[in-house]
Amino acid sequence: MTTHAPISPTSPIRRYDPSRGLKAIPASQSGKRLYVGVANAGDLVRYTKVDPYNSNLAPDDPNQGYQRPPERSRITRIGSYLIHNGSSTLFPTAVLLAARHELEYNPTRSEVVLYPDEPLQVVDGQHRIAGLRYAIEEKNRADLAELEIPFVIMEEPDRIEEMNQFRVVNGTAKSVRTDLVNAILTATAAARGEEAIKDSDRWKVVATRAIDTLNKEPNSPWYGLILMPDDAGSPNSKDGTGKIVRATSFMTSIKPVYEFLRKFNFLTKCNNTEEEAAEVYKVLASYWKALQLVVPEPFEEPNKHVIQKTPGLFSLHKLLVADLLPNMFRGHREWTTENFVEFLQDSPEITEANFWHIAGGHASSYGSMKGFDELYKLLSYSVEPKP
Repeated sequence: MTTHAPISPTSPIRRYDPSRGLKAIPASQSGKRLYVGVANAGDLVRYTKVDPYNSNLAPDDPNQGYQRPPERSRITRIGSYLIHNGSSTLFPTAVLLAARHELEYNPTRSEVVLYPDEPLQVVDGQHRIAGLRYAIEEKNRADLAELEIPFVIMEEPDRIEEMNQFRVVNGTAKSVRTDLVNAILTATAAARGEEAIKDSDRWKVVATRAIDTLNKEPNSPWYGLILMPDDAGSPNSKDGTGKIVRATSFMTSIKPVYEFLRKFNFLTKCNNTEEEAAEVYKVLASYWKALQLVVPEPFEEPNKHVIQKTPGLFSLHKLLVADLLPNMFRGHREWTTENFVEFLQDSPEITEANFWHIAGGHASSYGSMKGFDELYKLLSYSVEPKP
């Protein structure tokens, strides 16, 4: 197997740390070079970094990350376990790291050469490493810096492939928030072309883009209300974020909207998922602006009403797909806010603010997918078809 001589400590290109290296053996898998070994916990803390998802960037921004926000409770729980067990700690699960450059390997010392200015990316294991940092740095347990932690490093200069490894490990082998997985799909489509995603995943990319716009557009009824992949906590949590619904729930609820538009050829003029997302966004924005016009009170206090929570999302999006879009199309009406208002304004349920109130409102009693379907039927009866 070919090895690479380490760069000299005096190299003008990179700063080599001659005092540190990771004990490892080289291997390969599917043409990719891997290194498997153990590292002192202190070195993992020092020489690794996390690439976080940032909802201020577009999902397909080339600088977009892919890690979810760390959970402080998990970090302190891991750290406390390490502190409690001390030198007798058993912590055998390997962390998966990625190098975005070709690593140097010293065969004489059986070590991967480290460079402080070229940290390894944490693909899987951010909470474990953060727990080590908590114990060593915050709780001053320097002895734990010598704890040996198993690792696997993959050489992966392609950042998108690194992101997809995270998606595979966390979205297939274990559970991770679906909105984050779909954001990675969107970044993949942007970087590698849409042929890189399966057709069955196309709707996820379109929905991710449309929801991102709904959440960022100041004139949108959903501006700043959607819990995005980098938002910690849960909807309606007392963390001051004001978020009321997860992007995952929103995506699931609008899948039928995308399927309707695609099935009946309303997206045929679109050249890519970005243009498809713009069309889906236009329909959704017009529809929700109409709802905001016919019943403004719930939109003024969204936390006190369920029209923008899952009961409203699923029932109203089904109403849109099953009733409004087909009726308006047959009537040769465009899907504009003004035309949606015509259909919605006579509904005694939709236009009654108390109907949507979280405390005692009729809509709040529907709390499951079966219930959302029943709520849709109730709303459907109240919306008269227009000629």
